Amino acid sequence: MRGFDSEHDSLDPRTTFVKRFGDLVTLLRVDPGNDAAQELALSAAAAAVEHHAIVVESGVERHEAGEELTLEGRLRARRVDLLRVGAGAEPHELLSLARALSHDVIPVPSTARVRVELLPLITPEDPIAEADYFTPPRVQDDRRQWRERRHWRAERWHGPERRRGSDRRTTGERRLRLVRHHEADTARLTQRLVRAVAGAAWADALETAHALLEVAPQIPATERRSFALGVRRQLPIAALRGIIDLALRDLAEQGRAVEVLRWTGLEGADAMVQAVRDSPGVGARRFLHEALASMPEAYAAVAPLLNSPELHEVRHAAEILGRMGRPDAVGPLKERLSHPDASVRAAVLLALAQYPLRETADALGGALAHESAETRVAAAEAVARTGAPALAMPLVAALDAESDGAAWSAMVGALAAIASPEACAGLTAVALARRRLLGGGHAAARRLEVVQALAGMPAPCSGAALERLAHEADGPVRAAAVAALARRTGRIA
Repeated sequence: MRGFDSEHDSLDPRTTFVKRFGDLVTLLRVDPGNDAAQELALSAAAAAVEHHAIVVESGVERHEAGEELTLEGRLRARRVDLLRVGAGAEPHELLSLARALSHDVIPVPSTARVRVELLPLITPEDPIAEADYFTPPRVQDDRRQWRERRHWRAERWHGPERRRGSDRRTTGERRLRLVRHHEADTARLTQRLVRAVAGAAWADALETAHALLEVAPQIPATERRSFALGVRRQLPIAALRGIIDLALRDLAEQGRAVEVLRWTGLEGADAMVQAVRDSPGVGARRFLHEALASMPEAYAAVAPLLNSPELHEVRHAAEILGRMGRPDAVGPLKERLSHPDASVRAAVLLALAQYPLRETADALGGALAHESAETRVAAAEAVARTGAPALAMPLVAALDAESDGAAWSAMVGALAAIASPEACAGLTAVALARRRLLGGGHAAARRLEVVQALAGMPAPCSGAALERLAHEADGPVRAAAVAALARRTGRIA
């Protein structure tokens, strides 16, 4: 540190100001507790500009190593191109400027007598292109020279010194250079995102946010979480809704929108849930269902919709929870089977069909005997989705008691979808059960429908079932079975 004397260093006020004001900035940076020296340097700097205006250039083009603690070095570090100090500048103005220059993030102030001109921040307005990212090629000077080795070895040289483990990723020269350039890229992209959000330019906001998402893996692991949180703070709920609206209008943007929304975490989940609630149907919002289903943390935002008084919100929640497959959603879904609306019960049954059978067999089997025909149809469709052979016998039992035509057809279709030996045996028994005068059995039209279902089954057991019907069934059913076998034989031939 340079000493301070009572005499002027030079008759030139500019030289005196640069030296004394630079001393003040240096003291505030490296020795902030030395009040006496700071007061002396401030007084000398103020005296130098009492009757003279001073202009100091940072000299960005003349940067030299070892000038970090000089006035010009601090001006360059804070991106100040020119410092203009008017005659009669007050000491408090100079002190405020010195404190800002000694710090790395405090904004550099300008007053009437003390003005600074900052270097322009180059931020391209054009859409992001490949040239926006810095990918410097490896050059010869990337490698350390022998003088720069970390340890001096008196023994014989046995080969190059190698970095190992995390040391290579954190202290390698090329790695540090890349990190600095990545920081510049992310800073530029973040500023562009701020401008896009402020101007409600959602297409640009989505493109920039997705670009930040793609560069996140290049951020050092220790700083990656804070980087992601910083980006999320630049995407308020209004921006997330704007991105969702853009994705609803432009199908090509849905992929990028989902990636950004998932990256934002709970805020993105809340925005997607609100967008789902705004529409009674799924339609174009199906991609939001898929995105929410892939986010385990979205369960807390989706599950409360099961208790909503709006029917479409309950249906949305049931479909999303079914896709999620979380075990803790089975109980709330089963409770909704007692809902008075048939469409809600149908949505819940289809959702339960996506869970393991051991957790939902009782609910699906019980719904096959529900008092509502619409619910029985939905239960049969849900059983068909499971394809579980264990539910074949409950379906056959439900067929014996079914009176509604639509429910009957749905149950027969479910047995055909299961396509197990149990399903084939059940359908064969139904096709052989002729209507009796004293009750029991099934009408010929329904038994013919069973033959058609067996003919369309790809399972091996269906061929044996058709052969049995061709030998044991009555006239119409036997003829239908023989025709089905003939068509099948012709296809094989």
